[in-house]
Amino acid sequence: MENVFDLVNDFYSQDGEWNSVLRQSYVENFLRTKLWQGASEDELFDAWENITIFCIYLGNSGNFLGDMTKDDFIDCLSWCARNVSGFELTASRAKAFLHTIGDLYTHLQRKRVITSDKAPKEAEKVLLADKQLRILDQDGSLLPGYEQYGICLTPDLSAKIFLNIGERIDALMQYMYVFFSDKKYQQDLERANFIFSYIKILLGGDAQSEQFIKEEISKNFWNYFFFEYRMIENDKTPIQYFYDVFSETDFKQRDKVNKDILYELLQTEFVFFTVKSKTEEGLYSCVNVFTKEDYLLLLPLDETLDIKNMVFAAHIFYNQSMIMDCMQGMYLPGRSLTHFMQNMQQAKSLAAVRCGGELSWSDFIKRFPVFSRHLAMLKDVFISSQDIVDLYKNYQPAPLLDDAVAQKIAAFMRKYSFSFYDITLAQQMWSDYLVSSQKDAAGILMPENWAAGVIYAFVQTIGAYLYKPQQIALMCGGVSPQELLRIYEDLNKKLCLTVHDPRYLNEESLFFLLLIK
Repeated sequence: MENVFDLVNDFYSQDGEWNSVLRQSYVENFLRTKLWQGASEDELFDAWENITIFCIYLGNSGNFLGDMTKDDFIDCLSWCARNVSGFELTASRAKAFLHTIGDLYTHLQRKRVITSDKAPKEAEKVLLADKQLRILDQDGSLLPGYEQYGICLTPDLSAKIFLNIGERIDALMQYMYVFFSDKKYQQDLERANFIFSYIKILLGGDAQSEQFIKEEISKNFWNYFFFEYRMIENDKTPIQYFYDVFSETDFKQRDKVNKDILYELLQTEFVFFTVKSKTEEGLYSCVNVFTKEDYLLLLPLDETLDIKNMVFAAHIFYNQSMIMDCMQGMYLPGRSLTHFMQNMQQAKSLAAVRCGGELSWSDFIKRFPVFSRHLAMLKDVFISSQDIVDLYKNYQPAPLLDDAVAQKIAAFMRKYSFSFYDITLAQQMWSDYLVSSQKDAAGILMPENWAAGVIYAFVQTIGAYLYKPQQIALMCGGVSPQELLRIYEDLNKKLCLTVHDPRYLNEESLFFLLLIK
């Protein structure tokens, strides 16, 4: 376990600019003095945490150490409660913070670094009269009657600050891992594993690709599962599902840091980027290969790695400044990168058919993340989609219905573990058919027959599911296979269905498109 002086050194090593706020030597000298006076290890850690928070406030407010007034310290506690995750402003928390900084000020005055140590003590007298928190509530907002303190409040940051964010994320990810290891999520885990391993089929399944898949799953599967995979029952990512389940229960009883971190992680985006240069501060200047957005990232890159012609894939979060632990690097020189981007554009054009021809890169990669990952690793595929896109360029999806047939489609498909997204696509096909055939949903008899015909038409267009008419008929309560096929033929004729039809495209269908040479 690191001691407090290791933490101090890490803090200042990451950004030397902190020395202009409060010198490292002053902090270390102060903590050593506390140690000689008999402070325990826990007390030293608590003192350092309060000093860290104080430095963060000074760095963001523009105030100087020796110029802080009583009102500035009230602003400091207000700002920290609003902007530092886990800093819950109670009377005891405010007292501990002001005592630490008060002791630091006394120490610095003795060393003649500052001229007065009165400000923290004066702030405590005002804020904690009768040992009760005054002026501010627990969220850092001004209480009624104290509006005069709001004149010079330091503006909030765009994202909350987390102390020890790496450790907190590791603990949270471990908790999520245990949560989703429950047997009721086994089907989702197996499906996610199958989809994530699909590159094995695309690469040919030789010994080399087997080893590659094993390493890939070991390094990146859980990040894929938490942030990209869509759950069968609700089409949510597991992290969104986890947040929804626990935000109204567990997090009311736990410290709010986990909820804050989860909220930040919900903004995580899977991106492809190249590295342009490294800054003097040790950050990497990067650019998104599709959107051309610029990022400044702290990357775990080996200094000996030749990053020229490398494209990296990673989950970026925290105001597009941090990445998750695992990062995937791919060598894509010149033509290979151009080929990859052309194929991605072709695939995006197919997916955009359902959206009236408009689909952002971010939304495409969110819906087809594994396809995007795997496409970057393939060297000899070529996707040509323009003819198909032109065929459906005027497509406008009909409003989704909730009639008897749509309900039967959902009931039958859900029973056989089709995903929520697949069910929506099949229901879309039904709605489109009613518009194109000018039929009235209220006049449809034997909805189970129509549901069976739609489901069979859907699996035929996807081109990835090996269901025979008899199997679909049995799935739908034993309807007539002949009636199913009659309805399928009518659907096929009215909608001009094709294999890998972009109007009803899912990720599995895109995968099979890659197998067409």
